[in-house]
Amino acid sequence: MRRMSVSSIVSLATLAVAVLWWFVPESYPYGAASEVSVGFNHWVEREAGTALLAASGVLGLLVAPAQRSRPRLAAVGAAVQGAFFLLVMCDASVLASLGYAMIPAVVAGVVALVAIGVLRRRPVAYGAALVLVGGVVLALTLTDALPHYVAGLATGFGSFAERIAWSWAMAIAAVTWAWLAYRGLAQPEEAANPRWGRTVTILAALGGVPYAVARLSWATPWPLGGFDPRTGHVELLAQPGGDPATRLQGFMIGMSAVLAVVLTLGLISRWGEVFPRWVPRVGGRPVPVLLAVVPGAFAALALCVSAPGVLATAVQLGSWLDGVLFVLLFPCPVWGPLLGAAVLAYWRRRTTAVSVAVGAGQTSARR
Repeated sequence: MRRMSVSSIVSLATLAVAVLWWFVPESYPYGAASEVSVGFNHWVEREAGTALLAASGVLGLLVAPAQRSRPRLAAVGAAVQGAFFLLVMCDASVLASLGYAMIPAVVAGVVALVAIGVLRRRPVAYGAALVLVGGVVLALTLTDALPHYVAGLATGFGSFAERIAWSWAMAIAAVTWAWLAYRGLAQPEEAANPRWGRTVTILAALGGVPYAVARLSWATPWPLGGFDPRTGHVELLAQPGGDPATRLQGFMIGMSAVLAVVLTLGLISRWGEVFPRWVPRVGGRPVPVLLAVVPGAFAALALCVSAPGVLATAVQLGSWLDGVLFVLLFPCPVWGPLLGAAVLAYWRRRTTAVSVAVGAGQTSARR
């Protein structure tokens, strides 16, 4: 029995969702009635959204059989599908949910690094451990940061879990169609180590700096602001007397942005190719290519599918200055493609180096 293609599966799922939205009107997650307005889908009402999704499903079913007989034409159709899901159906809920979920990962990463340093008897690690323990004690003593974060996360995901799930589903559809289009249209590249790799990697790393600076400043007496949903404006200065738990939570999200900057620079650093000696068990060994490529590609895709939502939010702010400041704070439209290009350059360089090494080894063996 012939297996059903990926494009057919996605298309049938798309038609099923369109049927659901048509017969169960309250299941439609977008439009002006939705409390979430971080995408162009906020302006797409149920009738139009259902019609567009049904048309996408039909087009997908037409594209599927053409993948074997007319692959180039099918790739163009897949590109149209990817553009539709990316520009119309995706929104910034993907990035928002990812950002808040990163806080535990950042905390665990910092604790792990400090613990490794202590076990390796690094003097700096002992000082970092004291600062870490002292910071945790102060946070638990002076603020209700942990209960505040847990309660906020539970409330947010409890209220918007269904909406976030729809955002991720549309993002998966967009990425799937984009991948099918890439497979059909991409040409093999001869350049193993593109000259632009280092430049785009540095630019991609800079993409997270504005947000990191704004959020890290919340731990200082001079906090910088961001988008305030209550006023609908981008505030340059946060309230000095703001809730300590909220400011601590913002600081931790800023640490996620710092981690993103550091890991991006790792794509052009020595430690991004070989584990540092102080890392237990794997120190001095080559970093598996996919260990860097998979999370890097995932982050780039999350930024790309959130880009239309960032632009839509900037438009809804009303003031052109607020819109510009918002895009500077969340530069997803350029940050995502730059990070994707940086990951691609890293993958080409590493895989080509491995191929060359294997080829040289086989030549030596023949001799």
